Amino acid sequence: MFTDFISGKEKLKGNLEAEGGVMAARDALEAFFKAENERDWDAYRQFLHEEIVWRLFDKEERRICGILNYMQTMQKVYENSDVRFRCQDMQVSNEGNRVVAYLINDFGARSLDIFDFKDGLIYREYEFILD
Repeated sequence: MFTDFISGKEKLKGNLEAEGGVMAARDALEAFFKAENERDWDAYRQFLHEEIVWRLFDKEERRICGILNYMQTMQKVYENSDVRFRCQDMQVSNEGNRVVAYLINDFGARSLDIFDFKDGLIYREYEFILD
C-alpha cells in the first residue's frame, strides 16, 4: 500500500513536470480542490510536497508544517461538516509555479489562497480568510 502511494505520487509529479507551466498547475489545483470537497484524503495528500508549509491568516496567524500536520488540520476542519467550496477565480504565474485562487464556501465565506509549487507539488500555501 505504501509503495502504491509513492508510485502514485511519483506519477503525479512526473505528469505535472511533463505538462509544465500554467495548465499543469491549474489542473493540479482543480483536482486538489475536488479531492478536498469529496474528502478523498488519499488523493488529496498526493498533491502535497513533503516540506509543505501552510500559513493561515485569520484573526491570528497559524503556521502548519509538514504533510502529517497539514492533513490532520484539514481533516479536523471538515470533521462532522459537509461544507464545500468553489473556486471563483484562479490566476497562474507565467512560469506556472504560483497560483492565486479566490474561494467561496457554501456559506459565502471567502478566502484568497496563494499556492507555490516545487517539484510539481504544492510546497507553500498562504491562505487569507476574508470573512
